[in-house]
Parts: sequence; C-alpha cells; structure tokens
Amino acid sequence: MAETPRRTEGLQRVQIGLTGLAGVVLLVGLANIVIEKARVDDAALPPPVVPTMTSNAAVSPRDPLAELGVQPAPEQAPIVPDLEPDPNLRKPMDRDPAQPSR
Repeated sequence: MAETPRRTEGLQRVQIGLTGLAGVVLLVGLANIVIEKARVDDAALPPPVVPTMTSNAAVSPRDPLAELGVQPAPEQAPIVPDLEPDPNLRKPMDRDPAQPSR
C-alpha cells in the first residue's frame, strides 16, 4: 500500500487524539489517587479538640468581632460631634454666595 499524504495526515490526527485521550485518563487517575489519599489521611486524624469552659478558665470576650478588629468595641466607638445638617443646604445653590438673596 502506498502512503498518501491524506492517509499520513489521518494517521497523525488519530495518534494525536489517542495521545490526548491517554493524557486526560492519566490526569483523572492521578487526581483520583490524590483525593483518595487525602480522604484516608483525614480519616486517620483524631477529631479536633474543642476547648470546654471551666470555672477556672478566663472569661471570653463578649464581642468576638471587636477582638478580631472587624467591628469597633463600644469603648473604642468613634464620637460623632454633631449630627445636625449643614445650614447652607437650605440656601439656593445656583446663585453666587457673594450676592445677597432677595
């Protein structure tokens, strides 16, 4: 049988496709092995230790978010000096402030 360019190109495409398919199968197999190993390692670990409250233990903070810095603690709350609106807001803004209003 004579090798034609068309046949050679077809064989090359089949080889590339099979190589890609084999690569995907290998990657999926490797990922499966890694996941199974992680599950085995997790099952072998003892359960996490949860601290319990005893009468001798230090008192926990009342506001854990403030301890983490997410929310200000009540003693660190910013002081707002005055919440009244600016009196200039009621004046018309389309006039020059230097000219008196009529």
